[in-house]
Amino acid sequence: MTEQTMDLLTQINTAADPSNMTDLEKKHVPAITCPDSVKSNEPFQCTVHVGKYLKHPNEPTHHIEFLDLYMDDLFLCRADLQARKSEPIVTFTIMVPGSGKLKAYESCNIHGVWRSEKEIEVT
Repeated sequence: MTEQTMDLLTQINTAADPSNMTDLEKKHVPAITCPDSVKSNEPFQCTVHVGKYLKHPNEPTHHIEFLDLYMDDLFLCRADLQARKSEPIVTFTIMVPGSGKLKAYESCNIHGVWRSEKEIEVT
């Protein structure tokens, strides 16, 4: 294994430069789509999409295993995925108690765990 491969499998990966992502990053960084501002403890929708910037493979040998959503360090929800049976695009209906960062995590069975963040204001 190369050092880069070891890093992919032992850490949480992010885009080094979100405005200029590599193809590997484009396939793996979860895109978060939700309002920038929401009301405290009122439900809203948040979509997490892996492969939005460049399609990720969806084969038994290479696929996204799950999508997790957190508010800062508070776990909100998870979607488990099955290769060829589901696409890594999930809309969650969530409620959050206060402002912070929404964090989406995805796990690729080959390239490890990837994360993205979106700041939201809660009023």
